[in-house]
Amino acid sequence: MTRKSRNVFLIIHLVAIFAATAALLTGLRIASLSHTYLHWLSPVLPQGNMHKWHLLATTCFMVCVLAYFIFRLYQAKVTHSKAMRQPLAGFKKYHLWVNRFGYITVLGLICSGPLLWLQMWPVTMAQIHYYAALSLLLYLLLHSYVYVLQYGRLLIQRLLTPLVQPHSQRATAMALLLLAITSTGLYQLVTANNSQELKLLALTNTTPVHIDGQANEDFWQHAPSITIHTSGGANFIDGSTNVTIKAAANANESYFLFRWFDPTQSLQHLPLVKTPQGWKVQQNGFYHFDETEFYEDKFAVLLSKQCGHGGDNTTHLGLQPFADKPANWHGKGYHASLDGKVRDLWHWKAVRTDHKRQADDNHFGPLLQMRSGERRYTAGYHADGKESGGYVMNWQWYSPSTVTPKRLPNPDYLTQPHHAAFLPWFDSQPYQPELDHFPLGTQLPSVLYRSNQFEGDRGHVAAKGQWQQGYWTLEIARKHNTGSAHDVELANGTCLWVSAFDSSQTAHTRHQRAVQLHYPEQRDAAGAVEFAMATTPSKEWQ
Repeated sequence: MTRKSRNVFLIIHLVAIFAATAALLTGLRIASLSHTYLHWLSPVLPQGNMHKWHLLATTCFMVCVLAYFIFRLYQAKVTHSKAMRQPLAGFKKYHLWVNRFGYITVLGLICSGPLLWLQMWPVTMAQIHYYAALSLLLYLLLHSYVYVLQYGRLLIQRLLTPLVQPHSQRATAMALLLLAITSTGLYQLVTANNSQELKLLALTNTTPVHIDGQANEDFWQHAPSITIHTSGGANFIDGSTNVTIKAAANANESYFLFRWFDPTQSLQHLPLVKTPQGWKVQQNGFYHFDETEFYEDKFAVLLSKQCGHGGDNTTHLGLQPFADKPANWHGKGYHASLDGKVRDLWHWKAVRTDHKRQADDNHFGPLLQMRSGERRYTAGYHADGKESGGYVMNWQWYSPSTVTPKRLPNPDYLTQPHHAAFLPWFDSQPYQPELDHFPLGTQLPSVLYRSNQFEGDRGHVAAKGQWQQGYWTLEIARKHNTGSAHDVELANGTCLWVSAFDSSQTAHTRHQRAVQLHYPEQRDAAGAVEFAMATTPSKEWQ
């Protein structure tokens, strides 16, 4: 190998080392959301907006792999075949087999990553990608430690030769510039294709729509659909579920239909149980804000004007991703919008909001200040303002030992079939010890319904879900433009992400590529959407 060729090889090698290390560290941080046994690595893993940096590192690594492949092809032409067939022994033979292991590992990574991005065989590709990443970590250890034994401190000098030798610095700069330009171009190409289009069916203002979770309106049979694979949640089979989405719109409102597989209908939300010591909240993780057993099913929709990575850069992973803010209890991270723009969040809850026929209208915004006496810091997760209504928790002050209920049910309420889910305000009375004659083992709802729905900004989203034969069907409606500074306008190009919760508080499923809404553009002079019903019904949902 000539000096020039050796310098090219060392440059590719050096950049690949940094790119692979960055991809591994950011990837392991992302993987720790689903693989909790990786939490012991948390102190050495980076924190913050990992999705963007992981994608940038992996695109750079893929460019290095391509450059190395081209380099090897060139070397094969200029190297004598006799020299290539010389027998190997000792360290050379060791490196031969280790490198073969590395080639297989890298091939698994660069094939599974793009296929996973494109949602092709997502479950299989996710497993291949994860175990290939662990294999890459093993390869780096096997590959590097022998060189350390061979060369010791001289190894760093050999790797940095192209950077420190004056005669090679110009060529080194050109090679690094070429790698940087190619990596940036590939990153921009991936970013430009960071969404999947969903076409909305056009409705007239007179088309009847009932938000009841039944989806029995005729137009739903004609609406185009898209199916998104989501993963990383608790309690789902393999932590994943497919979400099928349909949408329609008239001149004033948008309507969404979501359907996902959930084998269990979870309608217990931290019920209170009577014990010899008093009332106690049933929980298995709620004290650390990561309940995965005594919790309701939920569904969330995030909306933004851009389709950036990691939920448009609102996902910040790690125990304490913001150095001047409190750490979170579960070690997963926070949501926040740090660029001054608001991301809208609709949070449907099977117990707390469903019977109100609403989704909780929230948003991701700037970081909140920690308030004195507050155990849970929510970073940039804000509830929209409300005038009245909604729900409250049925305890005066939470404690993992015992609590005092705010209200007790009327005597006949516990005989009703839905009593374990929520407690209406007018079917209850203020707690008094002399009224607390319930036998041991009695369960009370922890959710206390106020007399009316959310009113104000928090009540902009109508929603109703139905669970049947292992599937949730959820209908949602909202005005295109609510006039609220905390809401994102529903318009052409609006991006959305979805997450499903199976009896879990924070452990939700997720996906990378956004769904971008494409609205009908036909409008008459008055601004009404022309009726454009498709003539062929869409495929039946699987």
